[in-house]
Amino acid sequence: MKNLNDIDPSCCRLDFKPVTENDIPLLNKYFTSFPSRSCDFSIGGTLMWTEYYEYEFAEFNGTLFLRGKDPESGETIYYSPLGLLPLETSKRLIIKDAANFPKSRMLIPIESEANAGIDSENNCDEKLKEYLYPIERFLHFAGKKMEKKRNHLNYFLHNYGDATIENISTDNIEELINFTTRFSAAHEASDLSAYENSQTIKVLKDFEAYPFEGIAIRLNGKIIGYTFGEKIGDVFFAHVEKGNIEYRGVYQALASFMSLEVNKKYPDVKYLNREEDMGDESLRQSKESYHPTLIVNKSVECLTLCTASTVAMRV
Repeated sequence: MKNLNDIDPSCCRLDFKPVTENDIPLLNKYFTSFPSRSCDFSIGGTLMWTEYYEYEFAEFNGTLFLRGKDPESGETIYYSPLGLLPLETSKRLIIKDAANFPKSRMLIPIESEANAGIDSENNCDEKLKEYLYPIERFLHFAGKKMEKKRNHLNYFLHNYGDATIENISTDNIEELINFTTRFSAAHEASDLSAYENSQTIKVLKDFEAYPFEGIAIRLNGKIIGYTFGEKIGDVFFAHVEKGNIEYRGVYQALASFMSLEVNKKYPDVKYLNREEDMGDESLRQSKESYHPTLIVNKSVECLTLCTASTVAMRV
């Protein structure tokens, strides 16, 4: 086998093709073999947003390359490659491919302590950061900092004691789809949230094809909330969380019950990744109110003539 360090990128090219549901096994192989704490390298982070960002992938010498398109600026976005090739070799292949696009940039995840702030030297963008929390914090919301969350959870437990928890399965998928349809209609939706709701329904219709796990809360015979995500390495990614806010504490209950399930099944999971805030101030305040421990920032590296605009965010 040829030494991967000896590969000459000038003699090679990346053959990208659109990401589809049929590619889940291949993508998941790379995501789990080369785990990242960034949601960009998860099935939920790619498959649920592949139409919005026009995600494509290429596989070359045991390495996965991902690229997409920012729907606002039109820029081509490359993501840090995963696999066996040395990073410098992979970047040269990406730069060669980027020559085909007038404006392109590359995102590289940089993990830091939550109180470290944005690393301006690495050109990190505040709107791209992801929020990670110790899973223990979400089990019971213990401690002074989590008092308000714990009060909401306790209210739910004391006032809706008849609620039951069930796994997402073929037995309740239709109910969850109907719940999501009503949820979407009841909330003033941005284009992004409308897209997210539609993709959630799409995933639910073929839930078994995804490496997702989730729970639903049932009260008086009806679903009042559900959540699902996926485990990669020592992180559980919370991709979807929807609740009926007529029931105070439903979101704290969903987060706590899901964390208890994950903690019991996967004791090696250390963190929950609750993903990005899209630059939305209220969403940012909500995520910060749970006191993140780690932040995944994205270093933005221009490959061709990229603009000063930022990449559009996921919900």
